Amino acid sequence: MGYSRKQFLAKGFDETDWQKCFHRNQQAYIRLKLACVKSYAEGNLPRQIAQELSLSPLSVRRYIAQYLRGGLVELCQPTRRPQPSLLTVSQALAFKTVLLTSPPQDHGLEGRIWTGQLMKQYLQNTYQVDYRSGVYDLLERLNLSHQKGHPDYANADADQQQAFLQDFTQTMLAADQQTAIVVYDEFSVCEKPTAFYGWAEKNTRPTFQTDEKKEPAPTDCSPLNSLVGNAFSKPNK
Repeated sequence: MGYSRKQFLAKGFDETDWQKCFHRNQQAYIRLKLACVKSYAEGNLPRQIAQELSLSPLSVRRYIAQYLRGGLVELCQPTRRPQPSLLTVSQALAFKTVLLTSPPQDHGLEGRIWTGQLMKQYLQNTYQVDYRSGVYDLLERLNLSHQKGHPDYANADADQQQAFLQDFTQTMLAADQQTAIVVYDEFSVCEKPTAFYGWAEKNTRPTFQTDEKKEPAPTDCSPLNSLVGNAFSKPNK
């Protein structure tokens, strides 16, 4: 923690920047650190500053050293006191895997989406730990966030695509003037909800499996041609 007045003078002190930091940071403990540095810049000794601000000389020296190390930016960083984790590292990783790979109902809980309450119930049932609060801090440490998912479709079958194209070509060539041909592209009817939210690694999107596109469209369009032709055909004049 050793430093000298010469080092402080070499670092410099901009009172305009200091004033901006003082107004920007409302926390009393940050303003106290700023006041220490300003008083030192005005030529006061650490013991004088400590007496004036009701601090220990050691705290004053620590704040000045912090300023010399990282300037006003580091001096104004909020103090983060780490919360003790109720889970071991292996338990936390196992819990993360559960969130990413299975719904609550697979673990005897009512629900398909992991909510904070269901997570606390799971942790209580599995590890006998009581997260009255802090479960979302745990998720932050596990690098998880709640995100909207997207469906994971299978790739189209190239042979089926080619067979459909050939059949459709023959159907078009064979159609008469009274037959209407209707083709549905990228169309499916499904009971699966389109909105899906889940827990996933930050900066990723969760995926859910779907077979909506795995059933190929019928290549024999003659029944459809007949049906549509009867419905929309007009008599020749």
